[in-house]
Parts: sequence; C-alpha cells; structure tokens
Amino acid sequence: MRRTLWKHAYARAGRDHADDICSKVAIAFYRRLLSGPLNEDDGSVASYLWTMIKRHTNQHLKELADRAENFVGDDTTKLEDPANYISVHFTSQIELAESMAVLKKEFSTLQLRAFVLAEAYGLKAPRIAELIGTTHGTVRDALRHARRKLSTRRVGVRLGVVSDDD
Repeated sequence: MRRTLWKHAYARAGRDHADDICSKVAIAFYRRLLSGPLNEDDGSVASYLWTMIKRHTNQHLKELADRAENFVGDDTTKLEDPANYISVHFTSQIELAESMAVLKKEFSTLQLRAFVLAEAYGLKAPRIAELIGTTHGTVRDALRHARRKLSTRRVGVRLGVVSDDD
C-alpha cells in the first residue's frame, strides 16, 4: 500500500513533497499502533492509511500556502524565522529580503504568490490555484507574466543578476 499512498501524495503535491507527506503518515501510523492494534478484518488499516494520506497531503499543502502567504506578506520580520525561509537558491536571508522587495515592486500580489509557490515549492498551476482560490488558467497567466517580467533587463539589474554594463 506504500506505493499507492506515495502516488496519491505525488499526484496532489508533487515529487518534492511526496516523501515528506509519506513520512508524516508513517509517523502517524506508528503513533496509532502504539495505542493498540487496528482491526485487520474490516480493512481498517487500509482505510486508516488512506484517510491519513489525504489528511496529511491537505495539511502539507495548506502549510505551503500559509508559508507563501506569510512570505509574500508585508511583515518582513517573518523572513527571520527559519521555518519561513523557503528558498535554497539565495545565499543569505539578506539577499532574499532584498530580492523579495524588488519582486514585490515588480509583481502583482497574485503573480508573487504564484511565483513563490511554483518556484520555491515546485507546485503546478492547478494545485496553486486550489491553494490561493483561483483558476489554474489565472495562475498560468500570472506565472507567465511574472517570468516575463523577471527576464527583463531592468529587473535583472535591480536583482543584481545582470550588470549595468551589459
């Protein structure tokens, strides 16, 4: 059943998050077994695991959405909390804060939220749409516009990835 559970987590949250979700389910299952055995006769092990994978997948996705919301919000002190530090592509939190300030000026709120969820968490448009309460077409448009803005020379200079001399 492990493979089926992983496939469900993969389909809902993507490859980068499926292992984390399955680990949470394994811990929950272990804790449940500590309190006593599950009745195998009525299939309660399978139903318990299926319920747990759905619950933990939804909980994980909500946590990602909340982190992105906090990350995109105006409260920059949240960047100091390691739990909200979601990108491994920047070398320091200072650079991250500076980059986010530039992106906040360049992107709309929707573009920034979609961009953070797509690039930092590797989520796809349908899942992002579900998390932020819009359609996947709107998310795709927002990502396309955000990436187009990001590829401009002006934004590259502001982010420090393109020099003024180029």
